[in-house]
Amino acid sequence: MNAAVSDDVLRDALAASVGARRVHSLRRRPYRYATSAPLEEVVVQLDDGEERAFIYKDLARDRLLGDARQAKPEFLYEPRREIETYRGILDAAGVGPRCLAAAAEPDTGRCWLLIERAPGVEVWQVGEPEVWDEVAGWLAGFHRRFRGREEELRAANPYLLEHSEDWYRSWRDRATAALSESADPRAGRLVQALERYEDAAEPLADLPRTLIHGEFYPANVLVDRDAQPMGIRPVDWEMAAIGTGLTDLAAFVSGWGAADRERLTGAYFTAWGEGGPSEAASTQLRHCRLHVALQWIGWSPHWRPPPEHARDWLSEAVELAEELDLL
Repeated sequence: MNAAVSDDVLRDALAASVGARRVHSLRRRPYRYATSAPLEEVVVQLDDGEERAFIYKDLARDRLLGDARQAKPEFLYEPRREIETYRGILDAAGVGPRCLAAAAEPDTGRCWLLIERAPGVEVWQVGEPEVWDEVAGWLAGFHRRFRGREEELRAANPYLLEHSEDWYRSWRDRATAALSESADPRAGRLVQALERYEDAAEPLADLPRTLIHGEFYPANVLVDRDAQPMGIRPVDWEMAAIGTGLTDLAAFVSGWGAADRERLTGAYFTAWGEGGPSEAASTQLRHCRLHVALQWIGWSPHWRPPPEHARDWLSEAVELAEELDLL
């Protein structure tokens, strides 16, 4: 197993970001919100007494936590995807947190990020509906900003995933394979519905495309309610992609009841400038919600999502299949 990056390497990496000042001391501790990749909070004291905090993320595959190394599909592992999303796209766009340094050498196992320790908390910890609505509106603005810029995005980051017809079909096939091993009586019903899923792949792939986070779950979005305007900073861009923004919206509203989901969806489309989702857009969002559920079902047959993502995805998928007349 590769060793974690040394303190000296981190000192050198931070040198350019602190200007003429010098790093007087550096301390590190595990960051409590780590899920699949090791995270550390790095606090440095500069020679003028100022303290600054950063997050170090180790992206080497052999350092993934728990069963993530075995469970994460091999075709998805590409540490340069997140690194270049920060360096090549987000930093230039002023979307935080800012990347201070990175190493992207998969062949040697040296793959890590050092980003600002952004203020705020994960949005799942916030109870005020208006905060969630503001995040939904921010998401619409983010998607609108990058809409139609596919070639520019690919040039800035050639490692972005592509949500093509093959992408949607592959997750249908992975989910079908996982369901075939399940003793749950609902699994057979969903497999039957997925025989008609082919009809959804092409329309989803043909929707207007933009930069998407790929896992825009409330656990991956920091909000700083003390800032004016409120600070909103998505993190963990390992699944960054080019695709329909409705996939991000589907992830964000997952787990909510119908009324709250409708409110958040309305906030997204209102911020987009459409005043509310059309009937067609509502159907497309259901298809994207079904895709999100299938992705969790098909991720790995022996893997269970972390608590913040733990839901009855099979039940959600069956319900959506019924709503979409696939059953």
